[in-house]
Amino acid sequence: MSLSKAISKAAVIAIVVIIIIAGVVAGILLTRPAPTPTTPTTPTTPTTPTTPTTPTTPTTPTTPTTPTTPTTPTTPTTPTTPTTPTTPTTPTTPTPPLESMIVVSFANLPYLDPHVAHDESGRAYIHNVYDTLVSMEYKEGTVKIVPWLAEKWEVSEDGLIWTFYLRKGVKFHHSGREVTAEDVVFSVMRMVLMPEGMGYLLVPWVDLNKTKVIDKYTLQIGLKKPCGVFLYLASYIYIVDSKEVQEHIKCPGPYGKWCDFGKGWLMEGHWDVGSGPYMLAEYVPGSHVLLAKNKDWWGEFAPHAPEKVRIVAIVDPTPTLTLMSKRELDISTIWLPPEAYEELDKIEGIDIAHLHYYGMYFLMMNTRKPPLDDIHVRKALFYLFDYKTFLEIMPQHKEAKGVVPSNMIGFCPFPEPVEFNIDKALEELKKSKYWGELDKYEITITWRAEVPGEDRVGLLLASAAEQVGLKIKVVKLPWLTVVERMTHPDTPNHIEPMWITADYPEAIGMIYLRWHSSSQGTVNQNEWFEDPLKSEIDKKIEDVLSTMDMEERLKKECELQHYIFSLYPSVFAGDFIGFKAYQSYYLEWPAAEKGFVGVFGWDVEYWKMNLYLDKKAELLGK
Repeated sequence: MSLSKAISKAAVIAIVVIIIIAGVVAGILLTRPAPTPTTPTTPTTPTTPTTPTTPTTPTTPTTPTTPTTPTTPTTPTTPTTPTTPTTPTTPTTPTPPLESMIVVSFANLPYLDPHVAHDESGRAYIHNVYDTLVSMEYKEGTVKIVPWLAEKWEVSEDGLIWTFYLRKGVKFHHSGREVTAEDVVFSVMRMVLMPEGMGYLLVPWVDLNKTKVIDKYTLQIGLKKPCGVFLYLASYIYIVDSKEVQEHIKCPGPYGKWCDFGKGWLMEGHWDVGSGPYMLAEYVPGSHVLLAKNKDWWGEFAPHAPEKVRIVAIVDPTPTLTLMSKRELDISTIWLPPEAYEELDKIEGIDIAHLHYYGMYFLMMNTRKPPLDDIHVRKALFYLFDYKTFLEIMPQHKEAKGVVPSNMIGFCPFPEPVEFNIDKALEELKKSKYWGELDKYEITITWRAEVPGEDRVGLLLASAAEQVGLKIKVVKLPWLTVVERMTHPDTPNHIEPMWITADYPEAIGMIYLRWHSSSQGTVNQNEWFEDPLKSEIDKKIEDVLSTMDMEERLKKECELQHYIFSLYPSVFAGDFIGFKAYQSYYLEWPAAEKGFVGVFGWDVEYWKMNLYLDKKAELLGK
């Protein structure tokens, strides 16, 4: 007998044995006598059997046990396995209810110390976890200061003493302690003494010797000099539980008697020390940050605000598309290439939010590097930049109309037309001291490796410059290398493209951040002006900031914008609009739907969102 026939015979015998056993088991399980079978227990060959079609089994098959009316067999080459009673059918597991949670992506996970966090993810995190003295809200076509932990405030006639009166009954998340004036004063001191994160806003102004507790719910903040925009700055004073921070201070540390000021413990992410609408529930380094709703928050949640928020870091378009199509990501990062947003917009239930930050894309020119030390060369680059084409290749922008974004309070338009004009560029170059030897100077412009498509900006400028004899080279560099090089005047490239966003809505906020000498050595400035020009710019900026009367201050801001323009320090490429894809069918996001205007990171106020799980389930069921 061949091996294949032996196997076939054995298979048939095994099946028959299984059937016999199944029959025996079924008989035992019956609770009443079996009915008299209509056919003999051991039948002979059926009266009229149907011959199997092309059988591979032996011609005399083993007679089956307890047959009823014989069925016509199909080709027994691959016999159908009968249902085995000993293996019960697994019951269908009910679909678990959807969790009230949204997943939000940023370029990186946030720093968890509220006085260290400063980038987009960090700002969004602390804005939702920590309360501030006052806040900024977009109302009636502009941004206004609104009460927060401070219910009211007043300022002295000389503008040097600000007194704040706190809301009563606000509790910290974990200790359950009531927020008091002592916590606010400690938080101000911590921000000034460890000037990281948003603390840089307070350092030039706050006088700690005049900052003190008046009573449990009243405090005063003293200033070194008047500051007309101080309430904007106060919106960044994030209040921490002073007792809990002090209990976790580790020595030694860089902050004198305060050692590490509790920074190490906070950055480890054990729990937060805030009192805001959400609290830190879990931190897994390199994976995610999980927030949970603070049900005891003093403020008001939207009716269907998410119970949890999961923060992840995803900037790659491919996983973003996959996760959003599976409804496993609810809000994307702003750092995707334009093509990715086009694809995301095609997915049912997803829309693209246009977020109008106080931001602009600058091509910052180093005035200490030849030939950019000549104002005529810098002005020529104004005319060599193709603004219209830029908006086509970088669609997350709109036309720049001034040296600051046009949505800022106190904005003034360019004092003269800014246009792409090769002839005017050539006229300016002929006025420069480098005319006739421009071929000796190669101008470098950065392309940040982490920003897809940014090389197109440099190539756009290089193509036009070639027509007038200027050589421009696009240099690809990692972001951290760019940051390091910009700390010294001689190491950055000639031109550093950069998105800069202001911290508050008045034009002076952008001007200070961009051109005050305190920004030299940071990514906010690449111009590196030298004295006496540097000191003159500082003096004009500080005069505006010290002006308490708003009408007078805005007039000075307009004059200052025209002055900055006359220096031709940067190419003002376009006002920045942040694109974010989001699940619009089931997530109600006010900032996306009403046209957000505001500061970076504050567009995601989770307590104002509504998550409709029934609508999400509807999409998942399709």
